[in-house]
Amino acid sequence: MRLLIISNMYPSIAKPYSGIFVKNQFEFLKKVDGIKTSIIHMERTFTGTFGSIMKYLNFYLRFFPHLFKKYDILHVHFFTVHFFMAYFYKILRPKTKVIVTFHGPEIYEAEGNGLIAKLLRFTSKKIDFCIAVGSNQLNVIKQIIHPKESKVLCAGIDKTKFYKIEGSKKEYDFLYIGSFYSMKGVDVVIDAIKILDDKNIRFCFVGSGEYLEKIKKLQKNYNISLFLNIDHNKLVEVYNKAKYLILPSRFDAFGLVITEAMYCGIPTIVSPTGGLKEQVTDNYNGWILKENTPQQLVSKIKEVYKQNDSEYKFFSENALNSNHDKSLEYVCNELVSIYKNLYASK
Repeated sequence: MRLLIISNMYPSIAKPYSGIFVKNQFEFLKKVDGIKTSIIHMERTFTGTFGSIMKYLNFYLRFFPHLFKKYDILHVHFFTVHFFMAYFYKILRPKTKVIVTFHGPEIYEAEGNGLIAKLLRFTSKKIDFCIAVGSNQLNVIKQIIHPKESKVLCAGIDKTKFYKIEGSKKEYDFLYIGSFYSMKGVDVVIDAIKILDDKNIRFCFVGSGEYLEKIKKLQKNYNISLFLNIDHNKLVEVYNKAKYLILPSRFDAFGLVITEAMYCGIPTIVSPTGGLKEQVTDNYNGWILKENTPQQLVSKIKEVYKQNDSEYKFFSENALNSNHDKSLEYVCNELVSIYKNLYASK
């Protein structure tokens, strides 16, 4: 079986974790017997509109030689304009099966009466199997493009990179990991810190984005640590040095950092959004806010900050024992099963 993975997101020096899950899946699938796996990808870099156009043109030019190669399965990550590559390939080779994994809000690009939306809906008829990273996301997908077959399957977390480090000293009470943008709710955390007005509570931020300067300003008055681009070795250390993870996203199809934290034994506080609440069992391995507001977050922070050692141990151990079906190994084995079934149906 010959498999080609197509993705417009892949790690780069500028963005080392952007699309890291695509790279992880590719590295895993390369080792699977009976599947010859290739990939064509576009690294994520900081560019303007012109730069983005040039990147996509280059991406299409690099894909052109693949039109003359025979693949049994095309697996497209993210449903955007680069899906047209798979569409054209499917026209040339109708027996090839096309799978699309939706990782975020890109399905909304196929909604409405715009030219791109209409083209995406039209070309989506060539999709043989649709994968969503969250059940809420899948419901939206089914309303917009009506896939033939579908499954909820997250991107997968590498348990060899995220694990509990015994004896790790807790240096941060609350940890935020993610882009510093409003969609991820970093402003909710910032406002909560201001309302708490407590210099004893230790916060840590990991990421980058438009709210960076506001976080730096907060550092002058509160106990805040800040990391920008760090590698996996450093990241797992930061997880293990934290007591709790906070992720108050306004939209998140899955939110990989939640299960990454849990694999390190870190309970999480999340907003009642999409894939976040699918990973957390309220008051068992973490907490789901009733409303995604700074006031609700402040209330929960005050509540869990008072936990004694035995109470914290309960939530930490539950986190460690959660979400085994979100591991990279589990996800890739499920993908192999999907590939084989589709190949057998050719």
